[in-house]
Amino acid sequence: GTQNKPACVRYDLLQEHAGIDVRAMWPASNERGPGADAWTWDTFLKAAEACHKAGVPFGLPMGQFTDAVDWVGAMFLSYGARITNAKGEPTIKGNDKLKQAIDYGVRLSKFLPNDVWAWDDASNNRALISGKSALVFNPPSAWAVAKRDNPAVAEKCWTIPMPAGPEGRFLAYLPYTTGIWSFGKNKAAAKAMLEFLTQRESAEFTTNTSGGYDIPPFATMSDFKVWETQGPPVGTISNYPLKPHHQAKTSIAFDPAPPELASQMYIQALNTKVIARVAQGGESIDQAMAWLEREINNMRRG
Repeated sequence: GTQNKPACVRYDLLQEHAGIDVRAMWPASNERGPGADAWTWDTFLKAAEACHKAGVPFGLPMGQFTDAVDWVGAMFLSYGARITNAKGEPTIKGNDKLKQAIDYGVRLSKFLPNDVWAWDDASNNRALISGKSALVFNPPSAWAVAKRDNPAVAEKCWTIPMPAGPEGRFLAYLPYTTGIWSFGKNKAAAKAMLEFLTQRESAEFTTNTSGGYDIPPFATMSDFKVWETQGPPVGTISNYPLKPHHQAKTSIAFDPAPPELASQMYIQALNTKVIARVAQGGESIDQAMAWLEREINNMRRG
């Protein structure tokens, strides 16, 4: 179930309306192509505006579900916008990087469908599959369903890394982990099973079975052949796993907050809500940041 959430692009629409050839930038050959260095959030904003004007807006959820929280979390980190330190203490006052990230989210939201604030995790999939969106952030599930329900869309999709920001390129990442209960009566067998499941041969079998959806447990496994062979078009999800030439890091929203606090901020979608308070609620960025700090302090007090 572990997944990345890079950009799944309708390469024909992005090239037609924004003049960006994503297959040239990010080919299915484990190397960067011409223009890859220019794949930044600034470029992304211009492309979003162009596709919005053309009637095929980017399908980016901004609500309280994982797809929204994850991609906004990666965008925040690419601006260096951390809202707490590792102790969970708010780092909001005077945080110009956070202000910059919120401002970007507000400006980008103007070029998204009006109802993205209420979208769930299926809404962006439907936008892509219906042929009404030029880009979503998603694992290959939306593309896989399009293969079945709308093949004409699927054959024009290409997965590429998320854009880079001033602090680098971050990839939205939703890991699933497996543990062993401390009170378990057969820990030795359970540990042996987990060791077996994480071996390369087992992990590749699982990833092949999922059609390339499941991200394996180790970075050295990003060379499985399944991502090169899936289609149509062949190579469409080659850049789905994080690879060295992406020059990126995985992102878990609200890093580096302690898990107990981060899980509360995640469930409450504080990163998308702070953008919504400006874009939808009419607050200033400073007012929204003050609200964000109050929310975090309330969570810390329990």
